[in-house]
Amino acid sequence: PGEHELCMHMLGMHGSVYANMAISHADLIIALGVRFDDRVTGKVEEFAKNAKIVHVDIDPSEINKIKDAEVPVVSDVKYAIDQLNKIVKPPKADLSPWVEQCKAWKAEFPFSYRLADDHLCSQYVIDQLYRLTRDMDPIITTGVGQHQMWAAQFFKYKSPRTLLTSSGLGTMGFGLPSAMGAKVANPDRMVIDIDGDGSFLMNIQEMATCFCEDIPVKVLLLNNQHLGMVMQWEDRFLNSNRAHTYLGP
Repeated sequence: PGEHELCMHMLGMHGSVYANMAISHADLIIALGVRFDDRVTGKVEEFAKNAKIVHVDIDPSEINKIKDAEVPVVSDVKYAIDQLNKIVKPPKADLSPWVEQCKAWKAEFPFSYRLADDHLCSQYVIDQLYRLTRDMDPIITTGVGQHQMWAAQFFKYKSPRTLLTSSGLGTMGFGLPSAMGAKVANPDRMVIDIDGDGSFLMNIQEMATCFCEDIPVKVLLLNNQHLGMVMQWEDRFLNSNRAHTYLGP
């Protein structure tokens, strides 16, 4: 669960400092169904260079594709974990110093944001949404972009299958239709699409479907008048040259 003291949250360029610190200092990584994509690894040869990797994936093409694994396992993750539990023994070494170090990193480098006087900060809005709905354990969906990353960072998920996002597919417009599907499948659950103005525009016509079919999803729309993540990359790497990322007032 996102609020558990041992949860280190998301890894990679959009992840937490403490998760990246932990991976950088780890000597063993058990990687279950991961792709080691570039948003996680950065410079591949420097990623987790001190760690031995146990990589479990149902797709054999993913094994050793990006990072070499000392122990490659082609398997359904559920079966692999069940078998692993049968052979793993309690460690002889005292792991408490490592746990305390991870907690210290987490306390020193938390996710944070700066409040503004003239507008609502997007991270603040998502944080407040979490505080207001944390006891409801809602299903959250997202489009693609900055809002997607902030939804992963500032909303703390308790249960599996409560964050529906297109992940590496990068499918703008995913948020509203997936929220509709989740609501139809779970009519008694609160379903919220955390979306950006760019992604929301991709499938805005589905608002009509929501009305016609009486699908009461909620939408938290973060309007920054740009394709936010592309704009962020333009600012960081391309001297703020805009390539049709401005959506207007």
